[in-house]
Amino acid sequence: MKKLAIVLAFVVLSLGLKAECPPEVEDFTFTDCYGVEYNLFELLDNGQYVLMELRDYTNGNVSGISSLYHRYGCNGRGIFLLELFPQKNDSVAQAWIDNYIVEFPVVTGDGGGDEFFEQYQDCFGSSWYGLMLIHPDHTIHEHIMYLDDLDSIFWTSGIIPDDCNFGFCSAPRNLTVESIDSNRYQLSWEGDEEVLYYHLYYNTQYNSQFIMNVYDTVCEVSSGACYSVVSHCADGSECGSDTVCIAPRAIDFLATDCHGNEIHLFDILDSGKYVMIDYFWYTCSGCREIMPNIVETYHRYGCNEEDIYYIEVDQYDDNERCLLWCDEFGVKFPTISKDGGGEEIAMLYHLSFAPHYFLIAPDHTIVWNCNSGYPFEYAFDFFDLQSVINAYEAIGIEEHLCYEGMNENDGQNLSLFPNPADDFVTLTVESSSLVRIYNALSQLMDSFVSDNQQVRIETSRYPEGLYFIQVDGKNYGRFVVSH
Repeated sequence: MKKLAIVLAFVVLSLGLKAECPPEVEDFTFTDCYGVEYNLFELLDNGQYVLMELRDYTNGNVSGISSLYHRYGCNGRGIFLLELFPQKNDSVAQAWIDNYIVEFPVVTGDGGGDEFFEQYQDCFGSSWYGLMLIHPDHTIHEHIMYLDDLDSIFWTSGIIPDDCNFGFCSAPRNLTVESIDSNRYQLSWEGDEEVLYYHLYYNTQYNSQFIMNVYDTVCEVSSGACYSVVSHCADGSECGSDTVCIAPRAIDFLATDCHGNEIHLFDILDSGKYVMIDYFWYTCSGCREIMPNIVETYHRYGCNEEDIYYIEVDQYDDNERCLLWCDEFGVKFPTISKDGGGEEIAMLYHLSFAPHYFLIAPDHTIVWNCNSGYPFEYAFDFFDLQSVINAYEAIGIEEHLCYEGMNENDGQNLSLFPNPADDFVTLTVESSSLVRIYNALSQLMDSFVSDNQQVRIETSRYPEGLYFIQVDGKNYGRFVVSH
């Protein structure tokens, strides 16, 4: 019984530590590590919540709290963030700021941090890291918080994310890009004297990612990305520029395909052709799934003799296995294995996931890359044949059918309707005939003798794609199945 009483007393004492956090805060004046004073009641009476972040170490990840600082207005909106470093001095804090690009005030023992922490340490929930939120009515948030909780707490309190454009900081103007070499560019802009420095951001279709601080109005960037620049001024306000995008560019290579043919990328592009490169490996299930559509479009758009040239790259399999792949799928275009330079090409283009395909224009710019966040004008997906057809048409790549043994003029006496087809297509011929239906891989799908001049062909069981009809071994028609 005595043991149980001791345990209960310990639990009560432990819970009591949280209870020692007072319900309200007293007035306090902080001096940050650069000598700037902040009065707590002035901030609160101005309608701001004050968020205190306690740290007892000068290393670690600050990206989470920095992101929150920017997301809620850089101390110029509803939240004012102070970082507390008890028992550290100002020189330590200044080094911390320089190393981790901290933009909010940092208060150490030199600026009142020790006294504040001694009075309110139980409000943080820890002696080495914690958060304390003070409401504008001077009350202290009653629950221990974690960084991931703050968005929900702010939302409940009526605080919504806001930008940092609250002062007189002006946005960078006239962003200009100049080429240094094939993949390096110089980004420059016009700024103003009140700007302390600039943030460089890498922007994708989905988010923005901070890259670095720039203390000039020029920096080096790479192609294949979109960038924006944000001014940061002395009052903590920020203002962002428009986004500038630098189209990704092809990198030249010389390789040998699995049949011993030399493939020089820039020679093909300079001849005026687009180049479609498909990255795969033999056991990749997704690669196998899209191959019928890749082979079909190869035949539909000229078999590498017209507007577009197809190449496959495999960095893991040797020539022998790639030849098996070509036989299995009826691949007639160059396939480059690891024996012919596939690994080097994969390294050049940072290829690691398959299937991965990208389209290069004759001017050497990459106009579509299926695994890139760059906002390309054209997009297609080889899992969806129609999207490829639509994109090629928009780009200006024209159809030039080149199926072996099929003369496009032979089909003039045939009629197929509807086309595209879903459940069925009706074939009209002049007399009783032997009909054969082939898919895009030249595989026989159906064979029958038609005694009627009109015959209904059930297509509901056919996969989506392009199909060909031979009649009496010579005439043919083509139709598309689209469910």
